[in-house]
Amino acid sequence: MVHSRTLAKVALEMVQKPNAEESIEAFLTYLKNNNLIGLLPQVLDHIDRITARQSESDVLQIRSKYELNNTDVSYIKKVTGAEDAKVTQHIDESVIGGFSASYAGYLYDGSLENQVNRLRNMLIKS
Repeated sequence: MVHSRTLAKVALEMVQKPNAEESIEAFLTYLKNNNLIGLLPQVLDHIDRITARQSESDVLQIRSKYELNNTDVSYIKKVTGAEDAKVTQHIDESVIGGFSASYAGYLYDGSLENQVNRLRNMLIKS
């Protein structure tokens, strides 16, 4: 059985090829010949979700109590490997100090709360 998510991933791979238009035509012909054309709405939904997730992971999102200056943002971009990424800053009153950032599916927690918790755990273990 062919799943719509698999078809979506294949379609996205085909678009990256040099002869994308021919590949998509072949893809649609495959769907028609195998009576899978009814899956097309679900395939399109999966494509939307996959591309939305990819574009979200291309954005460096930073949470801090106050807006950070350009020097701080540049440092965070360097640490996270997001030098060319778009940056979105979120002011979060619950952050006591420091910051947390997410990029490419990774969370970088440089908040004071996280550092205190790590210190507490180290002291408890020793």
